[in-house]
Amino acid sequence: MTLSLLLEVEPDGSLAKLEASAPVGLLTLHPEGETLHGNVVRSSGIQHVALPARDGLVAVDGSPVALAVVAGSLAGRVAVGQGIEARGVAVDAGLVVRDAAWRIERVGERSWRFQPADNGEPLALELDGDGVPVLGDGVSWLLEVPGEAHG
Repeated sequence: MTLSLLLEVEPDGSLAKLEASAPVGLLTLHPEGETLHGNVVRSSGIQHVALPARDGLVAVDGSPVALAVVAGSLAGRVAVGQGIEARGVAVDAGLVVRDAAWRIERVGERSWRFQPADNGEPLALELDGDGVPVLGDGVSWLLEVPGEAHG
């Protein structure tokens, strides 16, 4: 299933806003205090979402970008070789939002391992120096040239 994803991140690396669209609809989520608020808009109507933010973590159908936001928010708290138990929400490709828990391990300076508490498939994540996921055959390039004036 194809899923498009927009993530806005706070300066401390935590999630500010998430928008995900799929053929089944559009999801919006944002943290507000101890709660994640939002809604899912489908052809059948609107479903309001309000779940405990817990540790503020959001995983989206195995998206390495969403996991990079999680890793970025944990980088200052989890040392290399250490791990934590964390709670948050998981969003599947059908835009179903549910409570979730993970064992998250920082296996290297920029390497992470996410093991869902429900014994789902573990996910490995490698980040580049900018905190962007390194994908098998992925290529990245600058959208702007540093130091150039923008007109």
